[in-house]
Amino acid sequence: MRTAPVARPGLEAEEERNTASADRASFPVRHMTIIAVIDSVETAIAAVAELERAGIPREAITIMSGEPVHGLPTASRRRSLLGLFAVAGGLIGAAAALVLTIWPSRRINLMTGGMPIVTPWAFGIVVFELTALGAILFSLGRMIREAGLMRRGVAGDYDEAVADGKAVLAVRCDDDAQRDGAKKVLMRNSTSVRETDQLSTGPAGTPRPAS
Repeated sequence: MRTAPVARPGLEAEEERNTASADRASFPVRHMTIIAVIDSVETAIAAVAELERAGIPREAITIMSGEPVHGLPTASRRRSLLGLFAVAGGLIGAAAALVLTIWPSRRINLMTGGMPIVTPWAFGIVVFELTALGAILFSLGRMIREAGLMRRGVAGDYDEAVADGKAVLAVRCDDDAQRDGAKKVLMRNSTSVRETDQLSTGPAGTPRPAS
């Protein structure tokens, strides 16, 4: 006699929860990136304004140049933490200077002829120097981090035309409408346009692309 399978509600509910969690987890999403080589920085800034008017978000536009780029809108720029890191580095440097001067001086039984062992006139110079050193090192590290100089390889949207004094615009497009609009703008302002496919991690809740 054949026995009918026994239903296990708890197991089925757990499998449903695991499936739902997998659907909400991060996963690779493919984006189309349009890379355009532009003769001057001024033309690149004008192209950025046109792209924003065409509906391309500022966060999806990357401008690369061998010289500083001025005149871009500042509202959508990410706030720099360089000042906070400089203050934190200075405080840490000052604390380290106080520990390295006061603690050893009290431990080795210095003969001072009745004068105080801990005095600001003797230790102030050390504290000042280490405060400046901490602020400089923390600022340098943060500057390298914000400039993207810690990446291991060349960015996927980089173009060697930057070394020739030209500007390069990279526009990440999430759909065909953005792709067509960005390509139309860049074709008017650039000397060459190419497209690349790149993978990025989709946030939780992003619809999973069809396989």
